[in-house]
Amino acid sequence: MANIHFIGGEKGGVGKSLVSRLLAQYLIDRELPFLGFDTDRSHGALLRFYSGYASPVLVDRYEALDSIIEAAIEQPNRRLLVDLAAQTHDPLVKWMDESGVLEMAGESGFSITYWHVMDSGRDSVDLLKKVLDRFGARLSYVLVRNQMRGDDFSLLERSGEQDRAEALGATTPRSRAPAWA
Repeated sequence: MANIHFIGGEKGGVGKSLVSRLLAQYLIDRELPFLGFDTDRSHGALLRFYSGYASPVLVDRYEALDSIIEAAIEQPNRRLLVDLAAQTHDPLVKWMDESGVLEMAGESGFSITYWHVMDSGRDSVDLLKKVLDRFGARLSYVLVRNQMRGDDFSLLERSGEQDRAEALGATTPRSRAPAWA
């Protein structure tokens, strides 16, 4: 079964591309098959560092985003990494809704994991709330705390959003390691 990993966080500079690169290298080192998709038009870290594995995807073009789903269906033995650029939440959600992506995932047997990369600021907590409000239990989640962008995540912990994500099965720093299923 394919698993699509959206590496996001909406906010620029929180480390989404770095996490994408680390995941890509992890998969390469373990000889686990994967495909990468890069939505960042200006920086394109997956394209720059893993060009043999990655393709560009324009978030504002449904046919480009559809190629992610097609790859999941056609190559169920691969993991798909999607490095989401900043400010891509709204077009991604619109595509997912209008294309029936979550319903298609259930019917076609692939899963979707959203990696929320965050710093210790209020914006990251608010963005997590937005994602959880929108998708709830329909996605799997991994919360990534970028310690280089702040080491006090008490705002996240006090907000209740981390507890909420964990109640939905999210992998967090205080839970288990992410599954690559």
